[in-house]
Amino acid sequence: MNDLFSGRLKINNVSTKDTEVIQDSLTGLDRYEIFLKKLQKAIDNVGDQRISIIYTDIKHFKYINDTYGYQVGDALLRDFVSEMLAGNDTLICCSRVYSDNFVAANYMSDGITNEQFKELICKMNLERENRFREKYLNSRLQFCTGISVVDKNSRSLDAETVVSNANLARKVAKELEEDCCVMFDHSMMEGIKREVEITSHVPKAIANREFKVYYQPKVATETLELIGAEALIRWQKPDGSFIYPDQFIPFVERSGQIVDVDNYVYREVFRFLAERIAAGKKVVPVSLNVSRVHLNKMDVLEYVKDLFEEYKVPTDLVEFELTESIYLDNTEKALELVNGLHNIGVKVSMDDFGSGYSSLNLLSRLPIDIIKLDRVFLKDDTLQESDKIIISCVVDMAKKLRIVSLCEGVETVEQSNYLKEVGCQIQQGYYFSRPVPQEQFEEIMDREQVGV
Repeated sequence: MNDLFSGRLKINNVSTKDTEVIQDSLTGLDRYEIFLKKLQKAIDNVGDQRISIIYTDIKHFKYINDTYGYQVGDALLRDFVSEMLAGNDTLICCSRVYSDNFVAANYMSDGITNEQFKELICKMNLERENRFREKYLNSRLQFCTGISVVDKNSRSLDAETVVSNANLARKVAKELEEDCCVMFDHSMMEGIKREVEITSHVPKAIANREFKVYYQPKVATETLELIGAEALIRWQKPDGSFIYPDQFIPFVERSGQIVDVDNYVYREVFRFLAERIAAGKKVVPVSLNVSRVHLNKMDVLEYVKDLFEEYKVPTDLVEFELTESIYLDNTEKALELVNGLHNIGVKVSMDDFGSGYSSLNLLSRLPIDIIKLDRVFLKDDTLQESDKIIISCVVDMAKKLRIVSLCEGVETVEQSNYLKEVGCQIQQGYYFSRPVPQEQFEEIMDREQVGV
């Protein structure tokens, strides 16, 4: 650590009563309130030095608690603290903010730029990940870090603000696939403004029916007949322009509004199916996505039951999709939801299977009906030999577990033919159809065939 933080050590002493609890009982670190006092004193006296505020959390930590128990999780946190403090002679203060969220403040060397410092922290995170993944038997552990820097030009900022800036950078890092460490810059504040703008308009957009349900067909591999669809959402503003899912879904998930948005989609799909049934027209099963936010309260089960009762739609016409990461991050809650949906008579799939480092042992614990292979396996128009091997193995494994296999992201005839060759039962992708509005999907259902 000396090469990272080399500089003059100044430990700030904050007077407290002997009886005041100043340390976290699990890790021995400063309580957050004490940390802020020490950091503020360091900022007030920063002079020509620079202070780095490093905010880190452990992605997929909850999986450790759920799978191996809280004792193992607590041991992991203590190990993390030991590594974080080892050899660090420039530490100002450090705290466990909550759960697996940690923040540390250090003096920085004059001989290192902010960008170089970020790269060194990222390298350290990656090395730490390798050690922890081996020790704690979980290949998905990832350390996500945000950094903010205080110098004489920014010492007017208070401790809470600079920690908030580092935390904002951490949130950005957590959403990225590869970059585990992000340096705060003020352009991120524009993202916050955009987020506030989006989320403030969501209630009105729901009331005005600006959210539109699109349907992407699913076809049977053997016959290429339409056998289902996935319901997806688009936001069409009054002027006709679109806000696409990746531009608003992360925001409404963070705000918790995703529950209202999902419930809107669910109701629209149930209404659509009920109207088709009443008119004597063909219908196919439609799958609905479940956000991780639903697992917090589990109200989704009661809401879905009410929809079945209200619209009299047969339970075999609705399926629910939970992403692989939801199962990994909150295994027990996911299991509760899957069992609850099964009790209603609804099938459940694991979406994005293989999008990260899959935990195959979950398949033995979770009564999944369908595995959706992530489009990452079909990332190239020409299938690589390694991808072929993985796809065939997953399809064969699913067959032996009596789980239906579906591959999404199919874009070429070569890909489709290979999936047929290895026995993948269902396909979905642009080769057959993009997600289409309800009216266009009805035309596809009426002709009972997807154009290719």
